[in-house]
Amino acid sequence: MKVLVVGAYGFIGRRLVTKLEQLGYQVAKADIFRQGTDDCEVFSPDQPDFQKLFASQSPDVCINCTGAASVPASFDTPFNDYTLNTLRVIQMLEAIRLVSPETRFIHFSSAAVYGNPLASPISETADIAPLSPYGWHKRSAELACQEYHALYKVQSLSLRVFSAYGPGLKKQIFWDVYQKALASNKQIELFGTGLETRDFIYVDDIAVCVDTLIQHAVFDARAVNVANGEASTIADAVSTLLEALNFKRDIMFSGAGRQGDPSCWQADVSYLNSIGFTPAYSLKQGLAEVARWMAGVQ
Repeated sequence: MKVLVVGAYGFIGRRLVTKLEQLGYQVAKADIFRQGTDDCEVFSPDQPDFQKLFASQSPDVCINCTGAASVPASFDTPFNDYTLNTLRVIQMLEAIRLVSPETRFIHFSSAAVYGNPLASPISETADIAPLSPYGWHKRSAELACQEYHALYKVQSLSLRVFSAYGPGLKKQIFWDVYQKALASNKQIELFGTGLETRDFIYVDDIAVCVDTLIQHAVFDARAVNVANGEASTIADAVSTLLEALNFKRDIMFSGAGRQGDPSCWQADVSYLNSIGFTPAYSLKQGLAEVARWMAGVQ
């Protein structure tokens, strides 16, 4: 089976390429640049010709790992966020419709579409109430997938990834904690109260999840929660990382929230469980891998 990973050099894309190759897939890569002599299709970041890309590759499955991934930046530059997270998805769907109609499309959406849920764990049928332009644009891309399936029979899935983490991710909570711990040997200060919860999923588990979906899911433009199905407080997660790093720091929480951040997240992963996916990494195991990677970062 041939899989095209668009955004192959990103955090999730890079791991997907490696894991899917190990699992025996024929993997083609595409991104806005090429690393060295790597065999990667390059497309323009401003005017991508996705029709040319799909016509030349004719993949059985396309996995879209492109897009902006910053909630704060989406408030500052909402049109840029819309372009990268919504318009690019529509352009890919249109290219599939025109030149590669048998290609199945996997879109990486986000749990940000839920906002602050009214009930927990959050099922895929929960109300949609994004708190940020980023969340709204991810939802808009999901609707485009539904439109192209309903009207043109383009097969797709939208993966609502909760809190992804792992080696190589130089942003978000764990990288922020690491940088602050390096800067101070006594105390670090973070946003919020520490009691906010997240449902963390290790990047290797995301890759295995994608394989499971390719093999067993119905590509009917449905949304699928991608998470461990467990709620962890930010305070506990940060303490676990510091322990893995062997850093002794006092953690102070400012009490101030950040615009666009939800308070509590825990996913209902019944659908993933029903098709045979079980995460291999607990948060403690995953953060041990992250700590090993951080120890080697120059």
